[in-house]
Amino acid sequence: MGKAIPITLASGRHWAKKGDALAHFKDMLGRYRVGDKVNESADHADLAALLNVYDSVLPAGHQTKAGSGISHFEKRWDVDHPGHTACFFVVRTDGTSIDFSAIKALDVVARLLSSN
Repeated sequence: MGKAIPITLASGRHWAKKGDALAHFKDMLGRYRVGDKVNESADHADLAALLNVYDSVLPAGHQTKAGSGISHFEKRWDVDHPGHTACFFVVRTDGTSIDFSAIKALDVVARLLSSN
C-alpha cells in the first residue's frame, strides 16, 4: 500500500491523507442539490483553492478552469454523463462556466506534494 500523502490547501484546510480530502469534497457535493449555488464561504474557499492548484499545472497558454476569474460555484449535472452524475461547475466572472473534477484536482495536489 502507498504512503499516505497529507493534503493542504491555501484555504487552510488540511487532511492527513488524500482519501480524507476526497471524502470532504464528496460530502460537500452531497450537501447541495443540482442547480444550487455554493453558498457557504468555507466551501467556496476550499473549491477555489483546489481549482487554483489544478490550474497551476496546466501548460502555458492552455485555458484554465478559472478562466477570467471565479464568480461562484454550482452543482450541476455532469455534461459527459447527463442525468447520471452531478459535479461542481465553476462559473467565471465573464458568465461562462465549466465543470471540474475534485478527484483529478486532488490527484494534482497529491502529485505536487509527493514530488517535494
